[in-house]
Amino acid sequence: MTQRVWGCVVLAVLLGESGIASIVQANQLAQGSIEIAPSVTFNHENFKREGYGNVDHQTELTITPTLGYCMSDRFEVMSGFIVRHESFNDQHQTSLGALAGLNYNFPPHGTIVPFVGLGFGVLFYHGFSFDNTAVLAPMLSGGMRVLIGQSASVNMSLGYQHESNAGGEFNATSNKLLASVGVSLFPWPK
Repeated sequence: MTQRVWGCVVLAVLLGESGIASIVQANQLAQGSIEIAPSVTFNHENFKREGYGNVDHQTELTITPTLGYCMSDRFEVMSGFIVRHESFNDQHQTSLGALAGLNYNFPPHGTIVPFVGLGFGVLFYHGFSFDNTAVLAPMLSGGMRVLIGQSASVNMSLGYQHESNAGGEFNATSNKLLASVGVSLFPWPK
């Protein structure tokens, strides 16, 4: 074998799996990397209002395509759109909105990168007027990325979301626990 091949074998043995994952992670989440990350969140709840006899049923499907920019190998700013479809006692509505936030990526453990996020958003329930607008703040999340190759990851997270003027109803609030799954694409890894 040539010296180059022996050098690569020695480097691979010294780095081990975590070292290789760090190299992959550095390529994906390095300063200046761009992340395209669509995610899907599903929520179903049953609730009863005080003084009413009926139980209300609500189902919600949210699609959130986001774009991220890595300011460093740990901090990433995110922004994106929100498309939420809700079914409330067989009445349906779709709302559109936007979000912004900051993610912190912890050091990798093999091919797994834990993360936490903080954000805020706005939802327009009846077109882009401020009459039926909800504010989403805070939006907290925590989860993990499972790195795939050098240009993708599968993301899973749990989160909390407080919504003021929930459903576009003035002075109504809601608190939600959410589970999300999505993918991240890094089209130009560093």
